[in-house]
Amino acid sequence: MSEAQYFGVIAVVGRPNVGKSSLMNRLLGEKVSIVSRRPQTTWREITGIDTSENVQLVFIDSPGMHKPKRQLLSKRANQSARGAGTGADILCMVTDCRYWTSDDQRVLEHFRKTQTPIWLLLNKVDLLASIDKVLPKIESVQRMHDWAQIIPVSAKTEYNCKHLLNTLRASAPLGSAGYDAESLTTMPVSFLAAELVREQIFRQMGDEIPYVTGVEISRFEEVDSDRVEIDVSIWCDTTGQKAALIGAKGARLKNIGTAARRGLEKLLAKSVSLNQMVKVKKGWSDDSRSVTRLGYSD
Repeated sequence: MSEAQYFGVIAVVGRPNVGKSSLMNRLLGEKVSIVSRRPQTTWREITGIDTSENVQLVFIDSPGMHKPKRQLLSKRANQSARGAGTGADILCMVTDCRYWTSDDQRVLEHFRKTQTPIWLLLNKVDLLASIDKVLPKIESVQRMHDWAQIIPVSAKTEYNCKHLLNTLRASAPLGSAGYDAESLTTMPVSFLAAELVREQIFRQMGDEIPYVTGVEISRFEEVDSDRVEIDVSIWCDTTGQKAALIGAKGARLKNIGTAARRGLEKLLAKSVSLNQMVKVKKGWSDDSRSVTRLGYSD
């Protein structure tokens, strides 16, 4: 165990596509949660662990809170988002600093009912016309809630991220560390591997492929100390989606696999052999057994 004397749980919440996962990855200095330009990339809570000197922080990256669609997967993601603050010492509500939306207000109304201090993180300040625009943005949101902190940041450029991390560490309550100092996440390696493949699907397919494309690890075998073999099944709803994923002469699927393998080798620090198979499983995102099988349980 770490010798930490302070231990804090930080819930990262907000509407979809405000950069919650990117910000958590930036604070950790490692990639734990997948990111893409598409909203609702995160489907379940992802934990990241930061240990420094005598402080350990556990970050919980939650799905974006949204109006749930009819699919069971969407409902479970939203349940996860709404429950993200349970047991947290600090709630970090992330917004896009350029505008406050009705969805932001909905997130605030949900979490302001708790007794947990809420920090407002104004992300994406790099997209403002100039840094001089930051102060007016802070002033515009001050009246909305009695925020414990308002901190402008940029997950992309790292602006103010070190200050944010140091402030979170200084605010951690007394407590023993819950994890080894070397731990980065509590997520199973097989789950992270599936997420890296899913990330590349979203990144390379864009709007060609729907939100409900899933990835299952059917085999994860450490062949020796330097090599891992991974078999994945990619689930989609229709034969048309399958054809789009595979691409002409398998080119699209090969590109997805090549990019995912690079990420896996970095994650595992080993050589990776990645075998992919695309399967049509109509309605899987509304089937309780299938959704749970892919790791998105209640």
